Amino acid sequence: MKLISKILIIALLTIVVGCSEKESKGRFNFPMIKSKIALTKEQTTKFDKIATAYTAQAKQAWIDAKGDRDAALAAQKIIFAEQDAKIKEILDEKQYVTYFKEVNIERSGREKHNMALIKNELDLDSLQSVKYDLANETFFTVLRENHDNYHGKLDVYVQYHKEIDVSRRVAFKKMMTEEQFDTYLKLIDKYKVGKIEE
Repeated sequence: MKLISKILIIALLTIVVGCSEKESKGRFNFPMIKSKIALTKEQTTKFDKIATAYTAQAKQAWIDAKGDRDAALAAQKIIFAEQDAKIKEILDEKQYVTYFKEVNIERSGREKHNMALIKNELDLDSLQSVKYDLANETFFTVLRENHDNYHGKLDVYVQYHKEIDVSRRVAFKKMMTEEQFDTYLKLIDKYKVGKIEE
């Protein structure tokens, strides 16, 4: 009986720790942002404390909004402004410029940003550009509409992304030349589209 109890306790602790690690990653890739601004050890400690506190506040804003996306976004806008002000206090000017650029890319969607970079590298004509934008707009709309199904569950998000991306790839393959589509496939690997950076 004691052995079973110990096994259950170990299993439960493993699950709790695993869930905590997944939860702590959050929506924003703060490790990547920190690597771009070359923080000192002291700055890193302060940065992590600020990011953790304001990430918790932003999550609570979503819970408090009870499904009202506009209310949640309005509350988060205030929270993010406060976070940025606190972060600015611990960084030098050059670091803050990089932080502010990167965190705003994260807030508006790193993948949307990367898809725009990919578009620029594909050398599309005007009609292809319109079709590219429409396919992306549709993709992100469907992904956003399913947000409640994958919120906080990175593995479920990745699965949704893969399933929805099939249609986007079909649309791209139809409107791109073979060479452009091959380049697109290489670029989505380069920009890690659909992948969660650990």
